[in-house]
Amino acid sequence: MQQTLLALLSLLIVTLLSFNQQQARIQGQQQAIRAELQQMALGVGMQTMEVIRARKFDKYVAEVGGYTDPNTFSKPGSGEFGIAGDCKLHPEGDGVDCGFVESFDGTESVVPHPLPDSKTYPFNVNVEVRYVCSDLEPADESGACSAPTSRKEVVLKIRDAPSDGEPRLSQIRYSEVITYP
Repeated sequence: MQQTLLALLSLLIVTLLSFNQQQARIQGQQQAIRAELQQMALGVGMQTMEVIRARKFDKYVAEVGGYTDPNTFSKPGSGEFGIAGDCKLHPEGDGVDCGFVESFDGTESVVPHPLPDSKTYPFNVNVEVRYVCSDLEPADESGACSAPTSRKEVVLKIRDAPSDGEPRLSQIRYSEVITYP
């Protein structure tokens, strides 16, 4: 009887150790998947930022065609700033092909990341554009500087959007400050 109980106890211990080892492997795989998704999201963010950075700094700059005083730039909330809100964030995407950085403000789109097997993995990208002061704090009437300035911060909020609807990644915030010479 003692030998049977001892054998059962040893089987239980071996089973628990095996279970813990399997859980550790699964957690390692999940961390590797999250790290890969973060890298993919960063790639989508950099690609999207290139699309935005390739546009004119401001509508007024494009119309004048040369250097202009920042006080003449589009003002947030004036109807000119972020008027489109549905700009095309990648070449094959839906939306309007916007020509100015401020037009991307409020744009939400799904941007695909290409995979090796000719498939894609989708990411939701939300764009926010705002003027910033020299200390990179948001420009507003109560701040150290008033809008508009010669600096715009483009903030991308990126989250994976798998077809099963269950995101595997928490939202990533990627931002850059674009300056006008």
